Amino acid sequence: MKPEQHVSVCVLLLLSVTWSASGGNILVWFTDGSHWINMKPVLETLVDRGHQVKVLVPSTSMFMNSNELSPFGYEPFNVSVSIETMEEFFEEYLRFSMYEMDHMSYVQLYIKYMDLMRIDLQYTLKFLDGVLKSETIMKKLKDGKYDLLLVDPIYPGGDLLAELLGIPLVYSFRFSLAHNWERYCGQLPAP
Repeated sequence: MKPEQHVSVCVLLLLSVTWSASGGNILVWFTDGSHWINMKPVLETLVDRGHQVKVLVPSTSMFMNSNELSPFGYEPFNVSVSIETMEEFFEEYLRFSMYEMDHMSYVQLYIKYMDLMRIDLQYTLKFLDGVLKSETIMKKLKDGKYDLLLVDPIYPGGDLLAELLGIPLVYSFRFSLAHNWERYCGQLPAP
């Protein structure tokens, strides 16, 4: 067989075993800070590969800007806490992490950390309310016919939303302190 024939056979073989694929419709649970910075390239790659991506964005996000030009869409939702309050909490957490914790006993450290996590949980519940208790947002999400929910597990609630929408859940971040029980006991998929 001549080399030209080899190339022709290879091209025909390649064309016969490949098939076209259409991209999926992906919903992304909100995240912020460094987690958002790390999530953006993943979402951009998904869009480049033909997927439609819609990101939930809270009104108090410090890093996500739903007004910027982006290859993916945003679905903003309101949160009953101000951006100033979130910034104050973030500054308090950073101050504790960078300056205070080295000078505390283990008991003081534990108490302070639990106080911060209690406040964070209150904010998290307000974020959840902003999505799950909003009839408008939930209707848009149900009508969106999403194929899956992509979640960075640092902010809880994505698993509940996936359950309510009846779509698969994929964690983008395998090793996290958040959701260990769900990951190990419930055997949730994680890339």
